[in-house]
Amino acid sequence: MSKLILIVDDEEINREMIGSVLEDFGYTVLKTGDAKTAINMSLEYKEKISVILMDLVMPDNDGFLAIATIKSQRFTKLIPIMALTASTDKESVIKAMNSGADDYLTKPFDPDELIYRVHNLCKISDFIKRWDVIAK
Repeated sequence: MSKLILIVDDEEINREMIGSVLEDFGYTVLKTGDAKTAINMSLEYKEKISVILMDLVMPDNDGFLAIATIKSQRFTKLIPIMALTASTDKESVIKAMNSGADDYLTKPFDPDELIYRVHNLCKISDFIKRWDVIAK
């Protein structure tokens, strides 16, 4: 079964490029350009999403708030989130991690590194889902 990745970025070119890289490696992608829709999609597809890739700087609702909101929800808090952003300053990294991000990658990024990190987050997601079934 293909892993489902939610891509959240206000720039369509970024969503398409990231989606293309992931699809080339067999991932299925959902895409949205705003944080509010991302929050709703994370709830709608909570059992199917393996990883969320979240841009941090968006005009409507920033990615930091979206990450914190997703991580505060009972049914979505365990979905791994990778912050994807052009911000390279230490404060943004710390703020993203404090918001609940599980990983951080700066743009522009190496496609191989993106795939490697997504693959690792998918392994974590699979483990969490298996553990959740056992714990019930």
